[in-house]
Amino acid sequence: MKEKNKFQRRAVPVSLIKLMKETGQVREFVHFIEPLMMDPEREVHQGVGWFLREAWKLQPQPVEEFLLKYKDSAPRLIFQYATEKMKSEDKKRFRKEKK
Repeated sequence: MKEKNKFQRRAVPVSLIKLMKETGQVREFVHFIEPLMMDPEREVHQGVGWFLREAWKLQPQPVEEFLLKYKDSAPRLIFQYATEKMKSEDKKRFRKEKK
């Protein structure tokens, strides 16, 4: 996903939400959006976070495993959106570790 336009990159995870809900293929779609986890643009972070939040509602385990993999490296805005519907004690697991 190397589109120059940040809104095209944002559209990828957002457009997958409906398809993911119809097919139930959470793990496959989470893997597909992985290249966007380190994107430099805020708008892309919002789209990825939204996608991950909706994926978590369907199948929490693969999404949580994915978030733990990136918790110390990916932009925090992704986690803010992705964990929005989680209980506060669950959100704590995805905070960046202090050095």
